[in-house]
Amino acid sequence: MEWTPIVGCAYDATIVVGTATTTCDVTIALKDFAGNALKQAASVMAYVSTDAAGLTHGDFDSMDITSGGAGDCLEVVADKLWQLISEEDGTIAVTPDGSGADTMYLNVILPNGRIVHSTVITFSG
Repeated sequence: MEWTPIVGCAYDATIVVGTATTTCDVTIALKDFAGNALKQAASVMAYVSTDAAGLTHGDFDSMDITSGGAGDCLEVVADKLWQLISEEDGTIAVTPDGSGADTMYLNVILPNGRIVHSTVITFSG
């Protein structure tokens, strides 16, 4: 059974990873069922993993994700799970802090249960 699309609900996402040093700017664009940018704020959950499939959550003792300017970032479980809230155009900008972590992936859990994974983030600092 396919999830029924709801107008204005995040159905897909694109994650763009910037250059990583000790931090990394990451931009998330939430999209509706038709692939268009959302036209109102929406919420998704996010976590970090050590593998590209998002199956092994990161064990990053000093991991933190903060708002990078677009939307908001609320820490739900310390260093493990965040609730991200987009701007009215569906964009979210976050900044993962890689102190104590070398390589990770940012995973976004959409309301339909699907998980979208970033490309690898390799911290150099």
